[in-house]
Amino acid sequence: MTAEKETRCLLLQTAQRLLGHQPSAQEETRWRLLQAATEVFAEVGYHAATTREICKRAEVNLASIHYYFGDKAELYREVFRLPFLNECNTFATLDIAQVSLEVALQSFYGWLFPPTVEEDPMRQLFMRLHAREDAEPSGVLGDAMVQAFRPNHEKMQALLCREFGLQKPDADLDRLTFGVIGLATFYFHNRMALDYFAPNLISGQKARETMTERLVGYAVALIEAERKRRATAAGADK
Repeated sequence: MTAEKETRCLLLQTAQRLLGHQPSAQEETRWRLLQAATEVFAEVGYHAATTREICKRAEVNLASIHYYFGDKAELYREVFRLPFLNECNTFATLDIAQVSLEVALQSFYGWLFPPTVEEDPMRQLFMRLHAREDAEPSGVLGDAMVQAFRPNHEKMQALLCREFGLQKPDADLDRLTFGVIGLATFYFHNRMALDYFAPNLISGQKARETMTERLVGYAVALIEAERKRRATAAGADK
């Protein structure tokens, strides 16, 4: 089996797990389009990608993109939402009432820095796609990424609210949420700087495992610093 066919099968396996049943002919066509689009966009970028090539690779007729997604731009946005599906994004589905702070943080950072990415063709495609979008912005993503990341942001807020006994986030908890998340997202939104200054920092399984471990430690330190600040402020108010 070719690498391309293996990758396509992986995405269809994901579809089957998400759907809970063997994909119907229509569902399979939609997922084949997503797979083909991911490949083509990663290879040549949004503007150079043609709907004809995507449909050819997906082995469907040219009208399929319009039928399932409306246009190329929406197909592109949908491809960027794929890594945030519950099947891929275990952090968003955590029951935070049942896990420790460290386990929750490990889940979040481990999702962003999967140790076995070299063995996962889909992860490799997504990484190539993000790198290309950073280098050659398509101008069509809009707030698609923000909306896709929203469950993770809200889950992190809920986790931190639990840690501080808050019913809802206050301004300082919002600051802390962005700080904890930003520890990791920098590496994706500033990939050119990372490749220039420290190209091997997240290269290889051991490097990513170390990165996840360090980020958990850094995040815990930030959270403890905020805990101490709140305790000091509460004591001063008495």
